[in-house]
Amino acid sequence: MNTLIVGGSSGLGLALAKEFADAGDNVIVTGRHKPDVDFVKFEKLDLSASPAPLITELVAKLPNIDRLVYSAGFYQDGLVTDLSNEQIEEMINVAGTGLIYFMRELLNKQAKLPELITITSTSQWTPRRLEPIYNFAKAGIGHFSNAMAEDGRIGKVLVAGPSGMRTKFWDGVARDDLDKMLDKEWVAQQILKALPGDYKYKFIKLLRQPARVEEADKR
Repeated sequence: MNTLIVGGSSGLGLALAKEFADAGDNVIVTGRHKPDVDFVKFEKLDLSASPAPLITELVAKLPNIDRLVYSAGFYQDGLVTDLSNEQIEEMINVAGTGLIYFMRELLNKQAKLPELITITSTSQWTPRRLEPIYNFAKAGIGHFSNAMAEDGRIGKVLVAGPSGMRTKFWDGVARDDLDKMLDKEWVAQQILKALPGDYKYKFIKLLRQPARVEEADKR
């Protein structure tokens, strides 16, 4: 299978890339920085500004994709009145609308997509005072992916919402719970366990203290 992981150069995206590569997939990852690994093909992609033409160009040169994993995101905090236009647009582009453009371009090119895996977070359903744009983007792609499951050209959709993980996502952020966060390799393994099966749509929550998986919806 050809697996494309958007936001796969570090963190959970890279952990998923290793799992799929170990299973025999041809794995392509995108990101701003090339990962220091030899089990993926890397395509440099910065989604922060005007991503649509970049995505169109990238998809045109890729082989047909069997599985799209959308795992792009970064940490941003601040009240909505604290954030500049550029900060708001960057978060929405990276964590949200990039998925829309990838789906459009892939379906225009290859007419179908067997699997879509969308990585959200607990911010998909838990409001946070200092993460309003992240809330907006994650809730948006979660529901967008749910709608994609109603599109007959999509084989199956898995939406995975993990709690905080120990990744570079938190570099430079002062928090007192980093030692309690989920292990990204464990999260990747749980996502692979949830993927098989006869369904059109599945939504799982990966929670902590204790680490566990809850199937929130399936049809």
